[in-house]
Amino acid sequence: MPATVLKVDQNKPDPVVVNAAARVITGGGTVVFPTETVYGLGANALSAEACRKIFSAKRRPADNPLIIHICSMSQLDSICRNVPDTVRTAMERIWPGPVTLLLERKQLVPDIVTAGLPTVAVRMPANPVALALIERSGTPIAAPSANIATRPSIVDSSDAIKELGNVVDMILDAGRTYFGIESTIVDVTRKPYVMLRPGVYSPDDLKPFLGEIASDMRNTKENGSQVPLAPGMKYTHYSPNKPLILITDEELFRKIPSITCRVTLIGTSQMIRGLAGDNISLGDGENTYEVASNLFKAFRELEDKTSLAGCIHPISEKGIGMAVMNRIGKAASRTIGSETDLRQYLDSL
Repeated sequence: MPATVLKVDQNKPDPVVVNAAARVITGGGTVVFPTETVYGLGANALSAEACRKIFSAKRRPADNPLIIHICSMSQLDSICRNVPDTVRTAMERIWPGPVTLLLERKQLVPDIVTAGLPTVAVRMPANPVALALIERSGTPIAAPSANIATRPSIVDSSDAIKELGNVVDMILDAGRTYFGIESTIVDVTRKPYVMLRPGVYSPDDLKPFLGEIASDMRNTKENGSQVPLAPGMKYTHYSPNKPLILITDEELFRKIPSITCRVTLIGTSQMIRGLAGDNISLGDGENTYEVASNLFKAFRELEDKTSLAGCIHPISEKGIGMAVMNRIGKAASRTIGSETDLRQYLDSL
């Protein structure tokens, strides 16, 4: 049965719409809703049966844990234990916001949510629709990004309707999300705190609140387990349905239209200005937040092109640029820095 689609204003959500979505959550169903980062595919985080529907709809591997979204500190205390006072103080300053914290879980949280791990990823979203939905549902909501596994995250409700319209119960149609890239994930169960996934905020951005943050974005845990600690650490993510090539040489990138007409260039307005072809702009290269907000939409736009593949160039890894490059790296099928290698790869497609 097709999903029920309800339009909603992200800044002033209609209580009637929110109540309808909350009834779906409390009834064990699934709802696609906007956050400030990307769209989430949500279900009652305390119901194993409801959360199984998330995995089924997304075709998500069972060992890929979910993020739980909350709207209050009382909800946090219902699902987490041994939260350090210093972390609580930081939460008061960074939440609501695009920061997910890995914490010790309580047994109330179903194993399916955490992939059986003793930790759980939690955040408080800075989006009025998301917060209202969680509050009205009366339960924390488990919600990974609302896209089929391995696909680009969804930042526009039109893509959510297209991709998930037949596998979820309800979609809240709120247009574009704000940041367009997922939250930063920080493990605060060990010292120093460790960034598991770069996101909207960089370690430098979070330093005033959490202190020094180390980085560990490897695909496995230190003890050798294949179960990732957090989303985005193990499996292929963010990939469009045609090859995406990361071109590391700026001169080569701008030369591509003279080499082949079989690819679409994806780049900042400065990089693609004056280049031939049906190219895709990420916006002003001096504004990495603009680039981030357009990245996943550009990946999906690439899919509608008649070209054989897409070529994208690196951007500065300062601030949110770290997350942008992380997503590009995971989405790219190949990284190329020479014309010879590019020609050979295109000939192999």
